[in-house]
Amino acid sequence: MTLAAVHSDSAATDRRAWLLLAGLLLLSITVAFVTTNTYDSGDSIKHYLFARHAPQHPLNYLDSWAKPLFTLLASGPAQLGFIGMKLFQCGVVALSAWCAFVVARALRLPAPELALLFAYAAPDYFLIQFSGLTEPLFGLVLVGSVALAVTNRPGWSAALISWLPFVRSEGFVLIGLWVLYLAWRRQWRFLPLLMVGYVVFSGIGAVVMGELDWVFSRNPYATISVYGHGDWDHFIFSLPGLLGWVLLLLALIGGVRMLRDCLRSERRQRPFFSAELLLVYGSITVFIAAHTVFWALGLFNSFGLTRVLTVTTPLFAVVALNGLDWLTQLAPLPTAQRRIQIGVVAAVVLFPFLGTRQGFRWQRDFTRPPDQEVAENAAAWIRKTYGQGARPLAYDFPYVALATQNNFFDSQAHPALSVNNVSQAESLPVGTLVLWDDWFARTEGHVSLSQLRSDARFRERWADARPRNRTHPERDTTRIIVFERVQ
Repeated sequence: MTLAAVHSDSAATDRRAWLLLAGLLLLSITVAFVTTNTYDSGDSIKHYLFARHAPQHPLNYLDSWAKPLFTLLASGPAQLGFIGMKLFQCGVVALSAWCAFVVARALRLPAPELALLFAYAAPDYFLIQFSGLTEPLFGLVLVGSVALAVTNRPGWSAALISWLPFVRSEGFVLIGLWVLYLAWRRQWRFLPLLMVGYVVFSGIGAVVMGELDWVFSRNPYATISVYGHGDWDHFIFSLPGLLGWVLLLLALIGGVRMLRDCLRSERRQRPFFSAELLLVYGSITVFIAAHTVFWALGLFNSFGLTRVLTVTTPLFAVVALNGLDWLTQLAPLPTAQRRIQIGVVAAVVLFPFLGTRQGFRWQRDFTRPPDQEVAENAAAWIRKTYGQGARPLAYDFPYVALATQNNFFDSQAHPALSVNNVSQAESLPVGTLVLWDDWFARTEGHVSLSQLRSDARFRERWADARPRNRTHPERDTTRIIVFERVQ
């Protein structure tokens, strides 16, 4: 093949990739305006609140739990409301998918544009772009750093990955892979760049808060988790929900192919083999292994939330494409190989719409969840009974701030239900409305329903409940009970 033909084929691949990405981004933006779901009602909303109010409360930009880099980048879009946050996340996911394409193209995988499609076809990854969570941005910094490495920019890759811990704390673990990669490549001069993010934020914290070591001294995650621990296989058995069964099968095939390549000297001589092994396959393996250990041993406040795995989806898209390439090679003729490719890609795209538990379900995934419906009802009753903003509101359920338009960070408008895991209900001002819910108030606020009902200083004013699972209303309910501090 001539150089001109190679260039023409590369340009055609890029055009297909751009058109595919434009269509997928348009789809996600459309869904962002249609869906009323926020993926979850806790951290998704709380991260949005930190970003939304950061201009009025600048210390939000240095909050360890909220994650400084995420808050910094999301605070602008968040001024448009939650739709601004969703559009920001759609852009993040689009950039991440493009980086996956760049990685696949650099690794010379056939039809690298399919990495774009594979990323969007992962059900949980598609849904999380309509949240306020940090996982999409973490995934972008991760896959972006890999893309820089496989396009001969190791210094830029090291500098970018240095910011990863300021999107999610697990970034400190993954930076170790870049140390190994740079050492393998004997790129010693780039090792100091892995400290760029830490040096910058440590310096800012030293100036603003007078604490040079604030990144670690203000770590919000207790070594021993208050949420207990779980099974060693928890995250492994969560992978079908992340990728869907078809993509997962392709990823497993891709993983086996990489193991085989590690045993063949000629394969180890390929360009960027070390980057592919350590930064693509290594990042996936180390990330899942780390969370498995955290959850099984009850460390660092791990709650076993499987959504954290979505950060690996753009890399999984590359691995799945590698698996598809190996699978198609089973056919001897190009026409048969093409048929296999078309059939598998169709299966990947169709799987989320088959109604399986791992795929999409409209009512579960795209409509307002029951706990938020109850919060909206409570907010409507408060406005009708007391007026907008007339009373201080005490709550731990983050969505209440959205429903009531309450300033989450104003201690006068939002007095704390607990401080340092100790209930503060007894010290709330007279006239305060306590919105007790059956999850956050108990687990985060440490306030039981019996405590409020047995205290004569609180009077029950309103209550509402909805089934948590609309398809199984008999199982459990989510409820909010409004109390007023009367004396």
